[in-house]
Amino acid sequence: MISWPVLFLFTVVLLIAAIIVLLLRLSKLQSVQESRGSEYDNFRSIVDLANDAILVIDIADGKILQSNPGTEKLLGYRWEDLSGRRFFDLVEPHNVERSSLLVADVWEKKGLIFSDLPLVTKAGNPLPVECSARVAPFAGRPAIVIYARDIRERLRMEQEIQHQAAEIEQKNRDITDSITYARKIQESILPTDEELGEVFPEHFVFYRPKDIVSGDFYWAASVTTTPPGQVESHHLKVVAAVDCTGHGVPGAFMSIIGHTLLNQTRTAPSVNSVAEALSYINSELLLTLRQRYHETALRDGMDMSMCAVNVREGWIEFAGANHPMYLIRNGALTIIKGDKQPIGRYEEETKPFTARRIALQPGDQFYLFSDGIADQFGGPKGKKFKYKRLQEVLLQHAHLPMKAQGEAFEKAIMVWMSQPLPGGGLPEQTDDMLLIGFKAV
Repeated sequence: MISWPVLFLFTVVLLIAAIIVLLLRLSKLQSVQESRGSEYDNFRSIVDLANDAILVIDIADGKILQSNPGTEKLLGYRWEDLSGRRFFDLVEPHNVERSSLLVADVWEKKGLIFSDLPLVTKAGNPLPVECSARVAPFAGRPAIVIYARDIRERLRMEQEIQHQAAEIEQKNRDITDSITYARKIQESILPTDEELGEVFPEHFVFYRPKDIVSGDFYWAASVTTTPPGQVESHHLKVVAAVDCTGHGVPGAFMSIIGHTLLNQTRTAPSVNSVAEALSYINSELLLTLRQRYHETALRDGMDMSMCAVNVREGWIEFAGANHPMYLIRNGALTIIKGDKQPIGRYEEETKPFTARRIALQPGDQFYLFSDGIADQFGGPKGKKFKYKRLQEVLLQHAHLPMKAQGEAFEKAIMVWMSQPLPGGGLPEQTDDMLLIGFKAV
């Protein structure tokens, strides 16, 4: 049997242990509360230091339950000014209904961002703000927390960007209008279909600039010339297809110069053949552009194919600068090659251009063109049209009248360009395109 002194001692030990456990639990609870209080203080300090205005409003009546110092910075209201007021008091009278609908939307969607509701400052001025609102618990019940940010600077920048965009758009319109007017000037130097018909009654022209204005152009004229040492004059029908460096505006400037020089060949004493015409244009263009061999950065010039027909004597003479001429005779196509040198680009070994004279036969058909046709992408595989396909199309329709040949070729190249590329989308025109077909007799 345990004596009472032992029982008493055991009881005291248990009591002391219980007290120690209780003290430890109280200490831990106090530590947790202090930690939570510290976290709350840290959260509160973050809220107070926020630049955005933060408003907590009651869902039922829009009463303002809490605000932060950022509200005073943004709107001028201290908490004392807002206590007891409603969120709807911070908007202009005509926006009260709008603000009520927004509060309802926030509650329904549990969150919303809007920038079409200005808030009114304490001074009574509307202030454009962007608000982010969401539903959150406050004091044990749901409330709406609204974060409002000043967007005056952003709106100012947006307006400035819009103003700059409008200026750029206007300048682009002005430039486009100027280039469109320049197209009329450029088109005026091209021979009309009637004028070309006076030189070659049976002909067609396929002419498709890449841009508003073009670096490709064509020229035709009836010329009378007397070669040196001869008394009798030659009456010639002359046509040229010209491809200037580049396309668009730079090419168009070069085309005006080229057209002027072509007109000068009609009266220049040194020009009595198409070869001499190309050599003359080459030297005059170099003088006009003041290009020298050491000025390698300057690559302005043109490629040209030119032919003259002497109907009375029954021959055609051809000269080319990097461009050939096609002859279709009796169902066969022959390539009449030109010189492998351009016009207007200074080369150390530049030589005079040469010409080839061919006796005419009834039914002969001739074709001059620029390289833009062969370089045009399209077809089922997005490949270049190439000269071989050009030759095939011309041979396929050579039995047709000249006008019908032009229509058939235009259809062929348009079909080629209208097929989607392997990667999607339609091919864009890569260069100016020019093709002239004619019968000499």
